[in-house]
Amino acid sequence: MIPSGVQVFVALEPVDMRGSCDRLAGAALDRIGYDARSGALFIFFGKRSSPRPSASTRRSLSLSSKRPNSTPSSATLGRDMPDAPYLGDLNKTNILFGLIRVSPAERNDAWRSQFLEALPQASFRCGTPQVVRGPDGFPYFQLLLPEPGMEFQCFVIEQMKADFLLQNGFGIVINARESGPDWVLSHGDIVNLHVNREFYTEHSAFSTAQADEVTAEDEQVLVGQPSEAILPAPTRKLLAQLLQAHGIATPKAALIIRQSPSGARQSLVFNFTPETFPSPDLYHSVMRALPWYLPRHYALVGMAESALGDGFAPL
Repeated sequence: MIPSGVQVFVALEPVDMRGSCDRLAGAALDRIGYDARSGALFIFFGKRSSPRPSASTRRSLSLSSKRPNSTPSSATLGRDMPDAPYLGDLNKTNILFGLIRVSPAERNDAWRSQFLEALPQASFRCGTPQVVRGPDGFPYFQLLLPEPGMEFQCFVIEQMKADFLLQNGFGIVINARESGPDWVLSHGDIVNLHVNREFYTEHSAFSTAQADEVTAEDEQVLVGQPSEAILPAPTRKLLAQLLQAHGIATPKAALIIRQSPSGARQSLVFNFTPETFPSPDLYHSVMRALPWYLPRHYALVGMAESALGDGFAPL
């Protein structure tokens, strides 16, 4: 039985069912802008079968992110999804309702703090389409505050991030409208919520330099590998895919820590320089794209692989 409020999409033409579930998920995202792991039900059928909302040995596949009161089938995409629907904090949701009534011109630091504190556990509904390309070219999952008195399928950022946001490289746009959204989160903001329990980190061990740095004589440089608490596995995979798409055959990373009498500063280092690319513009394009996938306080450096020897390791 399909839960009330779940959107159902049925393919109008047969598809090649010999492919993987990932291919079908890609078709859903490409054709209608919906992620197959984010709540809607997608029904595909092959040339020799009729469409049906189930996962069967005949490979008529139903792709759903959450199947309440049931066990995820072998046709469910990605990691196992929760057996129950998302449940948000209604008090947090009510806080957000009150905050968005404040005009943008009056939204101060206190407003920002309250908004971000309530955001991860609040209840949202999804927009249509679920995933859109922002003006920056990156994919954003659309979330809207629920309409009072209207039934809706609940989405909760805290639960969404592990279910599909981290794996798919999505950011989030809150209440998108022509006059502008109430908030926009990059994918890196989601990663920071995952590793640091907050969207933004003001004070950290990462370097705050905004230009090229030169190692001082009294500095000691240590080289290591970023841990899971800095680069989670899904983030490593996304970064590797990004760099491979820009011609880096074997993307690698390292963590350098520069110790001096004034303290320690660390940076993420990747195995490329401007000379790695056909043009400086492509190098700068990559260096502008990488920060969107990482927490905002991270310091990023491109360096020739020979400079660190065995310090680099594949992403």
